[in-house]
Amino acid sequence: MEKILVLEDNEAIRESVENYLKLCDYDVVSCGSVSEAAASLEENTPDLAILDISLPDGNGLFFAREHLVDSRTPFLFLTSQGDESGRITGLEIGAVDYVVKPFSLKELTLRIKAILKRSNPDSLTASRQNRWKLDGDVMEFSETLHKMKINGRGIHLTTMEWEIMSSLIHHEGSILSRKQIQKQLHFLSSELSPRTIDSHIKNIRNKLGNPGWILAVRSFGFRFAGDRHSV
Repeated sequence: MEKILVLEDNEAIRESVENYLKLCDYDVVSCGSVSEAAASLEENTPDLAILDISLPDGNGLFFAREHLVDSRTPFLFLTSQGDESGRITGLEIGAVDYVVKPFSLKELTLRIKAILKRSNPDSLTASRQNRWKLDGDVMEFSETLHKMKINGRGIHLTTMEWEIMSSLIHHEGSILSRKQIQKQLHFLSSELSPRTIDSHIKNIRNKLGNPGWILAVRSFGFRFAGDRHSV
């Protein structure tokens, strides 16, 4: 059973998350303070940590930097709507995702499931780390580290964007229809429509800087267009 650490000082939120995750068969350790969470880490290492940023005796960002980054435990942040600086800082220190309050417990659980799936060392794709070139640009994509870079610059993708990009890369040279993308990502969202897929791909293209990385094949779907160079 996968263990999840929940660090959140709001009792109502903490209990809701804990109870919902337990119903989904996760082993949950919930803490309301940095000191309590630090003590729990001395006994057990979680498979994933969910962290609030503002806490009564510290800061979730500092806690992650001090206790989780070196241990390679994946972590995501719970942030308030207006806490943009916190979200950016969290991603910079290694957060795999963030969830904005108020949030859906189902959405949070789906994100957790996706993160744990990527973190599983037994995954068929876990050992993949490759390099592609396009128009003089170089893309590095690592499933193991959950990192993407363009010309050495880190690219942050949301959970859904990462899964779409991962699917396209793993089917490089082939065209993926919107229905195929929907089918592959059903574990993440059962409400993924062709229109939202188009929206996610538009966002991915903007983040990559060159829309040519993902080609739209009219009436068929999308294709990853990078030229592979193994690392």
